[in-house]
Amino acid sequence: MPPDDSVAARSVFDAAACEYDAARPSYPAALFDQLETVAGPLAGRLLLDWGAGTGISGRQLAERDARVVLLDIGEQMLRFARARDPQSPCVLADGNRMPLRAACADLTTFAQSWHWFAKPAAQAEVARVLRPGGYWAAWWSRAAAAGQDWFDRYEDVITAACPGYTWRYLSDELLAPDWTDPAVTGVGRLEPAAPVVVPWTRAVTTTQWITDERSKSYLIDLVPDAREFVLRQVADIMARQFPDGQMAVPYVTTLLVARKSG
Repeated sequence: MPPDDSVAARSVFDAAACEYDAARPSYPAALFDQLETVAGPLAGRLLLDWGAGTGISGRQLAERDARVVLLDIGEQMLRFARARDPQSPCVLADGNRMPLRAACADLTTFAQSWHWFAKPAAQAEVARVLRPGGYWAAWWSRAAAAGQDWFDRYEDVITAACPGYTWRYLSDELLAPDWTDPAVTGVGRLEPAAPVVVPWTRAVTTTQWITDERSKSYLIDLVPDAREFVLRQVADIMARQFPDGQMAVPYVTTLLVARKSG
C-alpha cells in the first residue's frame, strides 16, 4: 500500500529500528487467547495494527490467521517489518488521521503504542474505521520486578537520567481512554470491557536487555555521551546481578478492549 501523503510526524524509533527489531520482546500467547475470549476468533478478520513498528505484534496476530495490515509513522520501522515478512501489507500513515474508509475494519490493535496517539483524535478515528461490533484493543508489557534490588537500582538510574521516562509512575487507569468524549461518541460509541492482566516471565540475556534499552524513546532522546553513560551504569547492575548473563524477569501485559456498539 502507498504511504499516506498527509503524514508529517516521523517516528523517534526510526533512529533505533535495528535495535528495536533485534531485541524487543514478543507477547505471551495467553494475551492473544484473552483477546479472542473477549473479541472472538481472529481468523479471517481484517485487523489494523497501529504503531506496528517492526511487526512484532502483527506477526503474532497473523499466526492466528487474522488479515493484518501494519500501519506506522516510522518508515525504517516498517522496512524491518517488511524484511521479516515481504508479504505483509505496510502503510506509512498517521493514526490520528487514518487514511481509511469508514467501517472497514473488524479490529484495531495498538501493541505498546496507544500512549503515542493524540486523544481524542485517534479515538474518533478508531470509532470511524471500525465496523459496528468491531473492537479496539491496546496492550502494554512491563517488567513487574519492583522490590527486587537490581531492578529498583536500574529504575533509579533511568529515572535520574531520562526526563522522558514515565513508566515507573503510569497506572493502567491513566493509559485507559475516555470513550465518553463527545468527539468520539459523535462518530460511534465504544463500550470498554474490564482490563485483563496476563503475567509471564521474560527469558532474556543481559546483552539483549541492553540492546532493548537502546530502542527505548527516553534513551534515544539523550545525546550520545549521556546515553552511553547510562547504559554503562545499567550494564554494571546487570553484570553484578546476573554474572552468567541469563535473566528471568517477571512481566505483566495489560490488555484493554472496547467494542463499537451497533
